[in-house]
Amino acid sequence: MTIAAPLAKNALAWLQDGIAMPTTLYEAGTWRVPGGVIFPTDPLGLWQAFEEPGIRVPTDAARIVGLLEESQDRTAILAFIWSHAPVFGGDDVCTIASVCGLAGFLTPEDVDAVQTYGDPEGTPYHGMYKDQLDAKLPTPPTLVSLPAGNRFPISGSGWGNGKYPVASLTDADGTMLALYTQFIGGGENWLLPPVREDKGPT
Repeated sequence: MTIAAPLAKNALAWLQDGIAMPTTLYEAGTWRVPGGVIFPTDPLGLWQAFEEPGIRVPTDAARIVGLLEESQDRTAILAFIWSHAPVFGGDDVCTIASVCGLAGFLTPEDVDAVQTYGDPEGTPYHGMYKDQLDAKLPTPPTLVSLPAGNRFPISGSGWGNGKYPVASLTDADGTMLALYTQFIGGGENWLLPPVREDKGPT
């Protein structure tokens, strides 16, 4: 079997070129997922936080980046990048349904912590969590913290409430290089991951 030639771009370059609109790079630190499982979900409603088995991701530290559209600094793409290797392919993973204008990526432990942090009415939108979510509007990619010590990334969905695709980018061996979700696009369609064009024997 022969493997398709790489796209000769790392994940960040592929995203910047593919979104087809001017963007500003926003760095939000690094994030590590010890258990290697996350749930993309609305970080207040947690609607999709129980859709087992979740998404498997590398346990190494990921770079958290946002691509912000330039007119209002709204997040167009939120991405987690584990490697600078060339992109060979990827997968359409799932869709985030946001009803609060936010998207988050939480481990099972983070989900438990958010639920525990809920006030008597059951909402976590209060205190230090609310302050972090509202610290800068529109909300850029941010690592938020809870009293129990949990830290996880969230971002304002630059287009408001809606459904947004989550996709991975992979290297020549099929290892995940990056995971991203898109809120705003410069073209008519969502930026889908490249299709790996492996060929059979010739």
